[in-house]
Amino acid sequence: MILRKQACSLIFLMVMLSLQAWRANAVTLTVDDAVDHALEGNLSIKQSDIALRTSQRAKTFSWNSVAPSVSVNAQISKSLPATGLLKNDADYSKDPTISIGGSVNMKLHPSVGTTVKGASLNYEKQQLDYNTAVRTVELNVRETFYGILFEQENISLLEKNLETAKEIYGSNVTKYNKGLLPRLDVLNSQLSYQNAKTSLESAKVTLENDKSVFKQLLGLDLDTDITLDGSLDDILSIDDISIDELSNHSSEVASIEKEIQIANNNLLAARLSAYGPTLSGSYSYNLNKSLSDGADWMHGGTLSVGVSIPLDGFMPWSSGVQSIANQKDNIESLKLKLENAKLSLKINCQSYMNKINQLQSTISLRRQSIDYAKQSYDLTLDAYNNGKKDILTLQNASDSLFQARVNLKSEAYSLIKVILELENTIGVPFGTLSKKEQL
Repeated sequence: MILRKQACSLIFLMVMLSLQAWRANAVTLTVDDAVDHALEGNLSIKQSDIALRTSQRAKTFSWNSVAPSVSVNAQISKSLPATGLLKNDADYSKDPTISIGGSVNMKLHPSVGTTVKGASLNYEKQQLDYNTAVRTVELNVRETFYGILFEQENISLLEKNLETAKEIYGSNVTKYNKGLLPRLDVLNSQLSYQNAKTSLESAKVTLENDKSVFKQLLGLDLDTDITLDGSLDDILSIDDISIDELSNHSSEVASIEKEIQIANNNLLAARLSAYGPTLSGSYSYNLNKSLSDGADWMHGGTLSVGVSIPLDGFMPWSSGVQSIANQKDNIESLKLKLENAKLSLKINCQSYMNKINQLQSTISLRRQSIDYAKQSYDLTLDAYNNGKKDILTLQNASDSLFQARVNLKSEAYSLIKVILELENTIGVPFGTLSKKEQL
């Protein structure tokens, strides 16, 4: 008896520990929580952060091209005795010599200013790229979040559809056993019931796979149990959307504009390289002494200053002149690219707005379709129970009601995706255009 109590206590303890471990590895996420997790754990954001730190370091020390180079040296030397026919002991010194020296070298080129500015512009460009990477991840998180919500609500509808199919099948079996229904109706309802079960199982597998991808996107362990706190019903209550009074902060346009600034700086650097003189200076100092008794230290230094003027700029075939021409062509190409990006931005915004208006109109029609389908199903069910409709008619009415509900959820998911894409395109914070969205 005592052993049995101890075994029960041990089992109870193990169950409690397992439950605590499961709770510790389970999280409930709103869409904002999911974004926060992704900003901390997403691998692509971490990679972009490394690139940003590298660029910042290059900017901080971009002046090092004018920093002097300093070197020191030390040496001990000793002459070796001559050998062979030319041996002459008079030329042989037994005492070694020690020598210590150092030098400072420095070069100054007018392009140092463009180097510093270029590093600053590259850092600003990397900041834009980092922000774009963060927004891309956030966009993917939000779209995937609502995609999983759609799948979960679709599964709920599939479960209701399965329950309806099961009830119809059970009712038909009862009627068949009483001799009130042909076997064909029973087989048809059984087939519909089995198809509903298959659809539900397939949807559940798809949901689990998509949740795994979502966990990877958020940087969570794959064994973490996640529950999403949200509903597509929030999307269905979004009012009319307008972008007329919003400032445009397109990341693509901003990136190209920064590329043009970098290209202009590169053009100036190419011109300075082809025409600008280079100043150079160096100083070296040396101490040496023989290690023989009574020897004194000898010292001396050398100072040199020079200037070099390139002639490449006066030769049309030189690499310097060709580099200048290439930089000019690059600037013209980037200006055309910027013009095309601005035009594409306007087209994309208009396209998104048209799609949003169309989806909101479709959602209104989908709501009506659900009402009509529900009325049709109720009337058909009554008629079927009274023997005025066959099983196929009832099944069709059930399928129509199920599909109408799925269509409404699908339109809600499509709407939030287009809204998120539009917000990402014009560069406003996510949730700006969907005031009623619980972001």
